[in-house]
Amino acid sequence: MGIRRLAKELQLSIGTVSRALNDRPDVNPATRARVKAAAMRSGYVPNQSGRSLRSGRTGMVAIVIPSNMGGTVYDPGLFVVLEGLRQELHERGLDLIMLSRGADEDGPEHLKRIVQRRIVDSVVISQTVPNDPRIAYLQEAGIGYVAFGRSAGIDDYSFVDFDFETMAADAARRFVADGHRRMAIATGESLLNYQEILVAAFRAEVVRLGLPPEAVRLVPMANGEPTAEGRAIMSAPRAPTAYVATNEGIAIALYRELGGMGHKVGQDVSVVCNFPPFEARSLAPALSYYDADLAAVGRELALRLIAQSPDAVGDETEVPCSKLIPLRFTARQSHERMTTGIPI
Repeated sequence: MGIRRLAKELQLSIGTVSRALNDRPDVNPATRARVKAAAMRSGYVPNQSGRSLRSGRTGMVAIVIPSNMGGTVYDPGLFVVLEGLRQELHERGLDLIMLSRGADEDGPEHLKRIVQRRIVDSVVISQTVPNDPRIAYLQEAGIGYVAFGRSAGIDDYSFVDFDFETMAADAARRFVADGHRRMAIATGESLLNYQEILVAAFRAEVVRLGLPPEAVRLVPMANGEPTAEGRAIMSAPRAPTAYVATNEGIAIALYRELGGMGHKVGQDVSVVCNFPPFEARSLAPALSYYDADLAAVGRELALRLIAQSPDAVGDETEVPCSKLIPLRFTARQSHERMTTGIPI
């Protein structure tokens, strides 16, 4: 017996039967029990291999994890997102695989090899950049995808991202209200798209509050420390007194560098991070940060992939193609109010 006949006998939609068999929480327990009992009586078992042969689909979703010469980049927050993604896919009978891409490999070419080998049905891409060529390629190839992050210059694409505009404006207001008049954003040496969004929004809010654009400096970081340019900004006579770290690795490097210069974080200089700390939890003083439900982010990524699947039914097809996730501020001890305003 196939799922269509089973659904017909139960007088339920195919989507409801499928979700019940996969223990979806949006199907009430009584219906799940009735569907499973009917499936057991009829001997119905989903034939995944046969389905794959008929449809050309594998039931696999891939995400590419960047690595460096020292091994795969370990980002604890990312793995929380991936677990949320895995759980939601699992409820639909889909599997998540993680593929590593080395620092010596070209991102678009690596993705092209994955798609051409037909080892997965859909792909999650991350670390997006403006006008990311991977998005255009996936759209042209006709494969399901979702971007974890936005890409400036591209319209009408599927993504899930954090609301960095609101987060950055909030951080700017907090710093200015605390009396800071010289601020900095510590970024990677080359900006990812989210960092460009954050920088633009932070600067716009500082200007809106009546300060000049030069009140905000960029401090580039590389290999766990400031570049020569970044160190010159941090050690200048009129150095910034407040920093936004654009990831927790940068926050750790800022603590180390500022301490080496004789500064005391949380006393004469403030630091906040735009992501929740995992490895940075042991920093002293405790790092103030912005947080989100990271597992929910993973589930949102999965929902956008499922909506693109030929097997999607009912409400599964009505998911908006994009989603912004709010970030909430958690105050710890790494930022303090200045006793007096500091002039530019």
